[in-house]
Amino acid sequence: PHFLFNTLNSVSALIRTNPDQARNVVYKLSSILRRLLRKTENLTPLRDELSFIDNYMAIELVRFGDQLKYVQEIEPDTLDRLVPSMMLQPIIENSIRHGLSSKVDGGMIRVRSRWSGEKLHILIEDDGIGIPEVKLATLFEQGIGISNVNERLKVLFGDDYRMWVESRPGEGTRTGIEIPAPQGSLLEQALSPAS
Repeated sequence: PHFLFNTLNSVSALIRTNPDQARNVVYKLSSILRRLLRKTENLTPLRDELSFIDNYMAIELVRFGDQLKYVQEIEPDTLDRLVPSMMLQPIIENSIRHGLSSKVDGGMIRVRSRWSGEKLHILIEDDGIGIPEVKLATLFEQGIGISNVNERLKVLFGDDYRMWVESRPGEGTRTGIEIPAPQGSLLEQALSPAS
C-alpha cells in the first residue's frame, strides 16, 4: 500500500511537470500490478524476477531521483535459475523504507547473483542506516517482509536453503539467500499455476 500511494502521488506531481515521465511511471506500475494480480507460479526464472524489480526500482528512482542508486551484478548463468516469485521485492522495499529513505544523502542498493556448489547465491546490499542489534535479533520473527520471504523459502525448500541478514548501524545491511536448483516434484509443483 505505501508503494502504491507513493507512486500515485508521484504520478500526480508529474502530470503537470513531465507528462511523458508520468506515462512511463503508470506503464511500469501497470506491469507491476498485472504481475501481482494474475495467478502466478511459485517459482519464476531469475531474469523475470529481476525484470519485475527493474520496474519497481524505476518507479522508486522517480521518487528519490539522484539520491537513490541501483546496481545489478548478475552472473549470466544465474538468469534462467528458478527463484520464488516476489522474493526480492520485500527485501529491496525494506532497504528503501528502513535503510535509505531517512538518509539525507540517499544511498545505493546492489543485487548480486552467482551460481556455486549447486546453489544459487543472491545478495541484496544497501549502504543505509543499518539495523540496531536488538532489532536484528528478532528480524525473522517480527519483520513482515523478511519473515514472509523466509517462510516461503522454508515451504519450498525445507531445510535445503539458507537466508541471513547482517547489518551494522551507520554502514548498511546485507541480506543473503542460498537456494538449490529445484528438482523433480518440487519443480513440477512450482510451475503449476496457483489455485
